[in-house]
Amino acid sequence: MKNMQRRDFIIGSLTSLGSLAFLNGRCDTVSPALDDEIKNASELNSVAYNVAVLGDTHYDTAPETVYHAHYDESNIHSKIQHAEFRRNGEMWRERCPRLLASSAALAHENKTDFILQLGDIIQGDCDHIPTHQKMLDDCIKMLKKPYPDNMPFLTVVGNHDFRGKGARKAYFDFAHPFMTKEIETLTGKKNEKPVEYPIVSFRKGPDLWIFCDFEKANLNKICDIIDADGAARHVFIVTHGPFTTYANTKSYRWRLGGGVRALKSRQRLFDTLSKRRGIVLSGHTHSTTYYRFENSLGSFCEFTGNSVWTERSPLTAIPDSSTPEQYIPAERLLKTVRNKEDFHSEINFFKPSLKKYYETRAAGHYRLKVSENSVEMEFYLCDARTPDRVFKLK
Repeated sequence: MKNMQRRDFIIGSLTSLGSLAFLNGRCDTVSPALDDEIKNASELNSVAYNVAVLGDTHYDTAPETVYHAHYDESNIHSKIQHAEFRRNGEMWRERCPRLLASSAALAHENKTDFILQLGDIIQGDCDHIPTHQKMLDDCIKMLKKPYPDNMPFLTVVGNHDFRGKGARKAYFDFAHPFMTKEIETLTGKKNEKPVEYPIVSFRKGPDLWIFCDFEKANLNKICDIIDADGAARHVFIVTHGPFTTYANTKSYRWRLGGGVRALKSRQRLFDTLSKRRGIVLSGHTHSTTYYRFENSLGSFCEFTGNSVWTERSPLTAIPDSSTPEQYIPAERLLKTVRNKEDFHSEINFFKPSLKKYYETRAAGHYRLKVSENSVEMEFYLCDARTPDRVFKLK
């Protein structure tokens, strides 16, 4: 019984007691304490809840001088980044507020426990610590405002969230106390100490949630956290950079566990997720993407969200790719990859187990529906209030 979880033992004991009573032709009374514990375990496992989900949001505003007056124009990427400032200011003038309003309306209409944002909550690139802190503060207040009062808002760290001079310190000085407070509100429990990246983990009822700094998190430590909580009903990993190699980009290693030295730990996490039928929620790629993997150990899913609703975003949810065979990118992209052998090794790590695949550049908002035996993600295109797709995650 050493490795048996307490809850499993209780339920197993109840079954044994029932069998013994049947064999003896009588029914013995189960102790009130044990009966209460069995009832509590059963009630905990039946908990259901909804989560309002936003992908990358890249909050910014026009004119550029509001948040980028101190921007270092000597930056070699200045031309690209100024284009991003204009893109973000334009989409947050009207389209993204509509998207946010639709997400919040669903939260008001359906009991929703919290809001989850998948990283790159802001554009960054302020190059000025007070301005970066103001951008974060303005963004959080704006994003939370339309949702029900006091609804917890959880966000995972993205690469834009600490981009710019002094931005890493500015972001984490904000994020650690903010996330501590929001998680305490969500769980109703006081943390023993403030949460701190690169890995933040907590229980929401029967479910284990793990938030990762995708560029810093140690995959073996993530596995250790999962292994230590064998009684968790569902296991969620939230990471801005996906765990699965996103094939349609030259930056295919810019993800959770993307380092060339992480092959063994990546295999361990892949196997751990399969055994526990885990779920990975990610952003970063500016796409709505669904992966389902199956192998001899079990299965797991990854879902990537995107709320960057630009003027070029598709206005339908028709996928660009919809079969595992289409996971391998087009030749036009392969021509831009310098190390094709390395690229194919990354693709081939995931492709043999990939059984379902959906990918579109369309943006929107999402609703995660969690229950005892099911986890689903509803995809609401742009500012829609009825789902265009429902993805079975478990």
